[in-house]
Amino acid sequence: MVSLANLVRKAVEAALKEGADQAEAFAQKMRRIDVEIEKNATKLCTTAYDYGVSVRAFKRGGMGFAYTQRLLEESAITVGRKAAELAQGVHPDPDFVKLPEPKKASAVPGLYNKELAEISVEEVVEIAGRMIDAANVVPDAILMGGVTVLSENHALTNSLGIFVEDASTAIGMGAMGIVRRGNDVGSFNDWDQGRSLKDVKPEEVGEKTVKSAEKYLKAKKVETGTFPIVFGFMPSFSLMASTLTGAANAESIQRDRSFLVGKLEQTVASELMTVIDDGTVPGGIFSSIYDSEGVPKRRLMLLDEGMLKTYLHNSYTANKAKVESTASAMRMGYASSVGIGPSNLQIKPGEWKIGEMIEDMKEGIYFETGSVYGDPVTGDVSKPVDFGFKVEKGEIAYPVKATLIGTNLADLLKAIDAVSKEYREEPGLIMPALRAQVIRVAGAK
Repeated sequence: MVSLANLVRKAVEAALKEGADQAEAFAQKMRRIDVEIEKNATKLCTTAYDYGVSVRAFKRGGMGFAYTQRLLEESAITVGRKAAELAQGVHPDPDFVKLPEPKKASAVPGLYNKELAEISVEEVVEIAGRMIDAANVVPDAILMGGVTVLSENHALTNSLGIFVEDASTAIGMGAMGIVRRGNDVGSFNDWDQGRSLKDVKPEEVGEKTVKSAEKYLKAKKVETGTFPIVFGFMPSFSLMASTLTGAANAESIQRDRSFLVGKLEQTVASELMTVIDDGTVPGGIFSSIYDSEGVPKRRLMLLDEGMLKTYLHNSYTANKAKVESTASAMRMGYASSVGIGPSNLQIKPGEWKIGEMIEDMKEGIYFETGSVYGDPVTGDVSKPVDFGFKVEKGEIAYPVKATLIGTNLADLLKAIDAVSKEYREEPGLIMPALRAQVIRVAGAK
């Protein structure tokens, strides 16, 4: 068996011999199984194996990046040399200081599951079949979706002494339920994911999507106006996980491309909002022992009762800002360089029941599920209400269609006046519902 540890060490040695001041190498092996569901049947099953070695080499701060898909010693040496050669040809970067140095990290249990790593294709097909069978509770419903299983091994080293070797597994599933009755169509989607088979419940996903799809029959258009909105578990979470953390990305901050520039230690949200980013949760979906540069993961306070407490840093932005890295370095795989991203986000639950939030607002929108993304540069949010209801006289009146919300995240965060005590919990993630006042809602004519 090819030693990933040996490959990354050889790659770094080659980069240094070629003239690099500093170098880092990352090697990865991955197996991915995908089973697609189409019209209540498994239609496609694929197994893919991906592997490679990449090198970041630095000369006078300038970076060269190269990778190969061959797990061979000579190939690792070649990409090490190539990265160093490229680094010598780029302009120096005075903001680059150094790569991270080794620090001791605590173990994070539950990231690797042997059963999942060794699962067969037939077993993944059986999991998809359980979703399909559960969807039969609504006989005329159509189920679309799929199941994905990942198992991954990687090794990382750099010229300052960091060495990391680890393995992880993950399973994810998603489904769209569609119910068509005459000219009327209702739909709904849901998902589940985790690090092991015990983390996921395919029957619940299959049944929930089709039963919920029935609720979205007879949808109506709404009048344009300004209303309070209750954002359900997923819309609330996606706002925090995409727009807020994207705006708190230190690279965006340093390039003056974020609405949170200059807002550190300032109140940017309602005092009801406390958000934690914790990459050390045992078995967490986005947990790891180290970040993508080998810096030990830790628990971060992002928002503390509305106050912005940190930007998210990798080693480059941290050194540039003369602060400690927040261990937020992230890469999508061996073929990508290092960026910045969050780990497991946890929104602190509040004191309200969702039913109370709806009843209290008299008239508004209940945005039950779906993703809400905004522009992290400006904070602008413009998004269709994928799955939501009109609220009238404190009660859910009817599902909505052709409805768009428009706001700015800076305004929305401060307009939050209720957080639910109920929440959706996935491994490492805590997702309560949020209510915000005075959101612009546009209905189609």
